[in-house]
Amino acid sequence: MQAALKPWERIAWSPEHQQIIYRDWGLFYTHKQQLDIAVHYYNKSLDLKNFDHKALYFRSRCKRNIAQTEGALEDSKAASGNLKKKTIDENNAPINLEICDALYELNQFENCKVELHDNTRKFFGKKVAAFLNRLIVVDENFKDSIGETLGPFILKNEKHFAAVLDEIEREKNVDDRPLWKILKEQGKCDVMSILEKEEILLSPRELARRRRAFKVFNQIYFNKSWIDVIFLKHLRENKNLLLPQSKVSTPFLRQLTHTKYDVVRKFLKMLQARSPLYTEQSRKCPDKAIWDKHREAHLNRVQYQTRRTMLSQMRAIRKLREEGELEKLSKYVEEVMGDYVVLKTHRVMPWKFEYINEVYNTLALAHADRYTIPDDIIQSREKERMLLLLRMPTDKYKDVVQFVFGDKSTYQEPDAPDYALISYKKFLARLEKRMRFAKYSIEKCYLLHEIARAHLGQSRFDECCSVARKAVEEAKNCNSVLWQFLSTMLIVKAHAVLHKIERGKEALDEAFALCMRLKSPELCAFIEICRAINDEEISMKKRTQSVDSMRKRRSRLSISSHLSSKTSIDTNNTQDDYRSNLPQSTVEQSEPVLL
Repeated sequence: MQAALKPWERIAWSPEHQQIIYRDWGLFYTHKQQLDIAVHYYNKSLDLKNFDHKALYFRSRCKRNIAQTEGALEDSKAASGNLKKKTIDENNAPINLEICDALYELNQFENCKVELHDNTRKFFGKKVAAFLNRLIVVDENFKDSIGETLGPFILKNEKHFAAVLDEIEREKNVDDRPLWKILKEQGKCDVMSILEKEEILLSPRELARRRRAFKVFNQIYFNKSWIDVIFLKHLRENKNLLLPQSKVSTPFLRQLTHTKYDVVRKFLKMLQARSPLYTEQSRKCPDKAIWDKHREAHLNRVQYQTRRTMLSQMRAIRKLREEGELEKLSKYVEEVMGDYVVLKTHRVMPWKFEYINEVYNTLALAHADRYTIPDDIIQSREKERMLLLLRMPTDKYKDVVQFVFGDKSTYQEPDAPDYALISYKKFLARLEKRMRFAKYSIEKCYLLHEIARAHLGQSRFDECCSVARKAVEEAKNCNSVLWQFLSTMLIVKAHAVLHKIERGKEALDEAFALCMRLKSPELCAFIEICRAINDEEISMKKRTQSVDSMRKRRSRLSISSHLSSKTSIDTNNTQDDYRSNLPQSTVEQSEPVLL
């Protein structure tokens, strides 16, 4: 049985009266621009009377305002059908107009034009004026879409049509069957029914082009409001708004931002369908000669600014090399080449290849400048001389920070993130992504060298040697002896840290041969000292091994002599004990007879 209702919970109105009240409430909230609440009350009104053509008409208009055009079209058609059942055709002009508006906002201009022509024949007087005005708008949209501006657009982008059509067909032919059935027909194994999403790899220039096109697209149709669209786009993943700690508000805000952004995108597509982008651009400058002139002038300005920027960058790179700031120089070169130069075309930077060679060769010279002989090499211990020469840390273990009560810098959390490892992974991913789109051999050689250097910094010596060998082979393709030498020195450093002196000797011999080709007395002297120290370590290792082998041999001889003497003593003692236990007669007979 149902629970007894309180007096204030009882509604004395009839269902017909309640339905009218809900409809009026929906109309009230529609005027207040609270459209979600208005749709809610229209739904409650239609729950009580589902064939109310006025509620359907009002809900259709409300849904069009919140970009739910498909639902608006269904509601308007349902309202028109209910009127036809009642044979009330003289009052359905607003509903038919709502159907035409819904088709228009769905970008179905052909169907909209057909409906408008039918209604102009059906109605007369003041009712037909709205349909005629809509018909004029639709005809103008056809002129904008397939008018004089369509021909130049097709000639300019004809090569992209095949790929776009294939993508559209692929989206239409979506297989709704379960994944295991699809894979069974293809002869593939279905283990988890979850396939990895293929990552779409786009070049940095293509990503920049898409960002620029998206910004220009919004600027044309939204004017000064385009910055709000960009802000709303980034707001969907903003951690300052979507706090992970807020379990209730965060899902609601995430859904709200995504919904509002989808609404904006739908309206933007409507505007683009009514007046395409190529039409809007031609309206700004109808004369093609003037348009080409302005474009050429803009490209020239970009080219001049690019030249000035790159000259200042080159001055900064040379200054950092003179100051000996190798880490700052490496970071600056990575920012310049990975974020700026890679986006430039040969139109705005005709000297791109020469500039890339100049930057990377300057960086290579800065790396080679570090291979000098320190003054305190004689005072250091023999085992640490090679590491000091190569500027490698002599102690690979980090200093343990002592806990001090009250000093927060000494606190160590058990689950604290390793920021060095995180930055290493990000840097490695960035270099590997750049490696996919690198065109020149010297750029590939630089990227491989930086990857190997990053591995060396994280004590991944096997990966360092493997990638450095690839860098050496790539440096041979671009005839860069200097980059071959630097990559070989990374192998020398890895072997020196691991104390693999025999392999280090082979790598040093390769480095010395490269130094002779470079004709650099400083590098030759440096490698000679490294070879001398390495040969000294090899001889010391051999002497240590010979001393150890002699000690082992002596210890084995002493042990064997000790065991033999002990064995003879034990044998004599055993014979004496045995004789003492025998009878006297047996002992006398066992004694030899002297003749």
